[in-house]
Formats: sequence, structure tokens, C-alpha cells
Amino acid sequence: SIEAFTKNTLTDREAIAARVQQARKQGWCLVNQELEEGLISMAAPITDRAGRMVAALNISGQANRTSAKVMQETMLPALLAAAAEVSRLL
Repeated sequence: SIEAFTKNTLTDREAIAARVQQARKQGWCLVNQELEEGLISMAAPITDRAGRMVAALNISGQANRTSAKVMQETMLPALLAAAAEVSRLL
């Protein structure tokens, strides 16, 4: 079984697989208080010249200061741009 770290942790394998598919499709992922209460994180892939993911760039915030929606609206564009630039430089 999959350990739940918080009440928001996904533990259903099908739900996790769907979340991975969603992240692949949209090119980024958001985790809202699944690892730790109050922690929201977004990540974007770093890819090599062949297009393979080799790392990820992550930004985290506190849920009591910035909601997941606000993070997406205000920080996601810069995160994606930075990940694209790092990927370009590889």
C-alpha cells in the first residue's frame, strides 16, 4: 500500500497514474499539500537535447500565504520559462 503523508496524499494507484499522465500532457505538475500540510509545490521538467527529462525545476510555497491557484497564475509562467531556458542550455 501507499503511505499517506497528509489527508491530501494520493494513495490510489489509478489516481496517481492519472496525475502523472496529466503532468506529462500539460508539461508541469502541482502538488497541493500532499507531502506536507501547508506545502504547495510546482515542478517543470528539464530536458536534454534529445527531449528526455533529466531533472526538474521546482518552486514551493506555503498554502497559508499563497493558494495553488495564485501560484499557478503568478509563478508558473516564470517556472516554465526558466525550465525551458535551462533545457536549452544543456
